[in-house]
Amino acid sequence: MLIGTGLATAQAVAPAAGEKAASSLARYVPGEKVIALFEFGGIDAHREAWKKTAAQKALNETSLGALLRDLAGQGFDLAQQVNPDFKKVAKADVAPLFDQITAKGFAAGLFGDIDKPSGVFVLRDADRPEVVRLVEAAVAAGRAKDAPRLQPIQKSGRSIHPNGDGGWWIEGHDVVFADKSGVDAVLAVLDGKGANAEAHPKRVTLAKPGDGYEPAAFGFIDLTVLKGLPPEAVKLGLDGAKAIEFQWGFQDDALKTVLRLVAPAPRRGALTLLDQPTFDVRSLPPIPAGLTSFNLFSIDPLKTYDQILALVKENAPENAKDFEAFEAMVRDRIGLDLRGDVLKLLGPQVAIYVLPVEAPQVNLPDPRIAMFFAYGGLVISAQTADEAALGAKLEGVVKIINQAVAEQAKGVPKPPRFVRQDGPGVEYVMDLSEIGPPGLLGAAFSPTIALAKGQLIVAASRDAARKAVGVAGAGPDGRWKPTEAFIPLAERLPRGMAMLLVSDVRDTLPAAIESLPQVVPMLNAQIAQATRGKGGPDLRIKIDPTKVPPADQLRALLFPASFALAVDDQGIFFVDRESIPSMTSPATSGVLVALLLPAVQSAREAARRAQCVNNLKQISLASHNHDAVTGAFPGDVVGKDGKPLLSWRVAILPFIEQQELYNQFKLDEPWDSPHNKPLLSQIPTIYRCPSDSRPDPTLTSYLGFDGPGGFLEKGRKVTFEDVTDGASKTFAVVEAAEGVPWTKPADIPFDPKAPPSLFGAGSKHPGGFNALFVDGSVQFMKRATDAKTLKALITRNGGEAIDPGSY
Repeated sequence: MLIGTGLATAQAVAPAAGEKAASSLARYVPGEKVIALFEFGGIDAHREAWKKTAAQKALNETSLGALLRDLAGQGFDLAQQVNPDFKKVAKADVAPLFDQITAKGFAAGLFGDIDKPSGVFVLRDADRPEVVRLVEAAVAAGRAKDAPRLQPIQKSGRSIHPNGDGGWWIEGHDVVFADKSGVDAVLAVLDGKGANAEAHPKRVTLAKPGDGYEPAAFGFIDLTVLKGLPPEAVKLGLDGAKAIEFQWGFQDDALKTVLRLVAPAPRRGALTLLDQPTFDVRSLPPIPAGLTSFNLFSIDPLKTYDQILALVKENAPENAKDFEAFEAMVRDRIGLDLRGDVLKLLGPQVAIYVLPVEAPQVNLPDPRIAMFFAYGGLVISAQTADEAALGAKLEGVVKIINQAVAEQAKGVPKPPRFVRQDGPGVEYVMDLSEIGPPGLLGAAFSPTIALAKGQLIVAASRDAARKAVGVAGAGPDGRWKPTEAFIPLAERLPRGMAMLLVSDVRDTLPAAIESLPQVVPMLNAQIAQATRGKGGPDLRIKIDPTKVPPADQLRALLFPASFALAVDDQGIFFVDRESIPSMTSPATSGVLVALLLPAVQSAREAARRAQCVNNLKQISLASHNHDAVTGAFPGDVVGKDGKPLLSWRVAILPFIEQQELYNQFKLDEPWDSPHNKPLLSQIPTIYRCPSDSRPDPTLTSYLGFDGPGGFLEKGRKVTFEDVTDGASKTFAVVEAAEGVPWTKPADIPFDPKAPPSLFGAGSKHPGGFNALFVDGSVQFMKRATDAKTLKALITRNGGEAIDPGSY
């Protein structure tokens, strides 16, 4: 959404010629005891660098920006369907807010003592009417319906608008938010009574351009401020991690992201796992020339295994036996010494890539099978330190594999098996001749294990394996080297890489975007089929064909992307460089998670709330059936002396298909008697709200009100005739803020004279609680519901006039 609404229109809000560059928003963050700082300077502050990027051209010179803006709007519409709170926000205000943030930037800081930190958040040049409206709407939404609007407080010549435990105000043209303790600290800094974070060493380093790279966003978390790490964490060496640092910006025509875990050498404990063999662009493992996408790794298997085993022995010695058992299993079943015959002989370099393989020219029983053969060129090539020693062990490994396959293919006349091929090299090819139609499996898909030229090769086809062997034995001319569009990529790769992923999206991404008008209707049909009859929001995606950029237009702007993990004396860092964020890039993944997680969580909460409603409806049906059979709604099970022994939730067990459980109770004994108490563990699922995260699974939050006029008033058998206020205007059961053991004869004590409140009702659902009415309907009651209305709904015979619009 940020890219779709903000960057796409960034040119429209360019600063006037000669306008002074905006100062850093870090000036709002006190410089003492900075725990974390994140700052985005805004596109306007980096306009010249942004204009050079392929992303800017794709968003502004093609219709991609309009398409993304349209999809972002649909995402907001969906959020409004899923979460009622979103309906309070106008989409017409949200889009300008994202444009504003993208163009002008923002900053957030956490400072003070780690035990009780303070925070500040700043939007640059955000004193615009639509932004202020959103802020005021958000503050009002968090205020109880009958709570008075708090007036601004005057501090240091500013009008501070109260907001929960803090406040917000306009400083110049910036909108500033801070918590209660943070307000005074920020004002002191702005008035020159203390240093700000602009000169913080980490900030200065992260903001500094270099090597053609201009960071537009950056931040850090100082891990050294953490106090009293658990002894287990110290034993693992995690106290060696000093900071997490982040940068995002522009380098030539690329978007570049850098994420670093600062953990200076020498490292110990778990951090020693970072110390792996490395490579650079001049020492790549053997991969075929002409490849456009591949994955490379460097890891010492034996060293890593020993490091992990040492950590387990030191920190969880009781689990070390699992390693011993695994080694024994490998030795007994396969006849190999895991450390000496396998791990010692492999690595450190591993390459994974896909070679082009033609699908078989046969009539396929299902056209979708053709996609299966696209992976026939898959190759995994691992370096071996001793080819002869590994070759001597390979025959035994293949024999074990064939035995395992035969056991899984019982009844097949000629089950698949690896067969050693004639020739000087070591090559095993799986014989699949008896599987499927003639000619279906063969050259295009024939799993192969080969060993040659210092490489152990596992491939999905014989031809792919032989090509990989040829590459392993070829000279520099037969191996991959950067050419054309890959030259700039190679020049920007870091040294000391432990992983490198290269992906050329020039063909795949434009084609995928261009095909959206054909693909999305099929996706919508699948979604509709999966959600048919289940209710919920309309999840259909709408694609405007006029906003889909032609593939050739996009392709001309793109170039290969790289994602590298590198290690140095300061720690480990990830470097992502790409033309536009792809769906698989770490940068995009982070943005997508940030944007979609609230919607996903809202959708999950909506599903949980729906299940909670269903639970209450089942309770209602059981209560009405109880009334039909006994002539009264259920009450607590009482003893001969009239003392409550078991809850009404036990009394309705026969009416929720739990007769067997009901028969296990001794109805003349209390809920916590030696016989009855163990039955707590058999709580029916309808007594637990899915959003209730209490660790005790025997607690229920479905309670009634026990008190004068309450539907579950103790000592009374309530009938329909007793509900004189109306069954649709009287609570039967609600969600309670505090749970009770489900068999205990306890409900919410109701005191009509209690101060205005929710009277003990509440839930884990955001914004309110579900309430079951006597007539069987369930409504969601907002926390801001007027206390007078709630009191009237609690009593069954109070005679109050209730406006249906008040709840």
